[in-house]
Amino acid sequence: MHFYVHLVIKTTKLCRSITRLFMFFWLFTSTATPVLAKTLVLGAEEWYPYISPELEDKGFTGRVIKEAFALSQINVEFRFMPWARALKMAQEGTIDGTFLWYKTPEREPFFYFSEQPLTEMTVVFFHLKKFDFTWKTFDDLKKYRIGAAIGYHISDQFDEYAKAGKINVKRIKSDTQILKMLIRNRLDLFPQDILVGYGQIYKTFPRHIAMLFTNSAKPLTSRPAYLLLSKQSPDSQELIKLFDKGLHTLKQNGQYDAYFDELISGSSLQ
Repeated sequence: MHFYVHLVIKTTKLCRSITRLFMFFWLFTSTATPVLAKTLVLGAEEWYPYISPELEDKGFTGRVIKEAFALSQINVEFRFMPWARALKMAQEGTIDGTFLWYKTPEREPFFYFSEQPLTEMTVVFFHLKKFDFTWKTFDDLKKYRIGAAIGYHISDQFDEYAKAGKINVKRIKSDTQILKMLIRNRLDLFPQDILVGYGQIYKTFPRHIAMLFTNSAKPLTSRPAYLLLSKQSPDSQELIKLFDKGLHTLKQNGQYDAYFDELISGSSLQ
């Protein structure tokens, strides 16, 4: 009888311990699931080599975003669309977010910005090597024919000068068309992010033609670009914190620098 009572007491304690463990697990998973089980949908236009459907992991930026979120067991789906549509859909909450955008007062009411930038965008002027070009101020640009993609924001000062007619800017449908116009001497200068510009050049032309291009030593602008998550989603504030934590880890353990080295060496573009 004594043995039976002792066994019942031990069994009861074990059942209570199992019940507590089950309740803890249930509480943890029920609170974590809305974020951890989520698949984020991010919109962007192809901007080779930062983001492209042709590249492994969708390019350097795609890789960084996916791996930073993966550290919190969050999946990411990329949808390719024009930049303006991606921004609008993210602002409305139709998709969860977008990326490679500058931080501006106009965007801040609608988005949570990552604390750390994804990368630094350095815009330079591309031109042919045979074309003698140097510049110090925007006033030095008056005599040149500049080609820029339709809808592409270069910098506030650039847009102000163009709108006032102080510089000669032709808005062209695509970067490829602009580069071909440079080759044919129908344009003089092409402002673009330095990595995107060379990515487009070597993607568009055979090597012997690509070698004809160079870039200005003086950058036109250099600004950080961020991940944006829509304030329409109740999870976004927590998700942006998890992303920042993941990106910090990638930078601390050297993975971010390794991916960037692969980008500039071209090994990730094969």
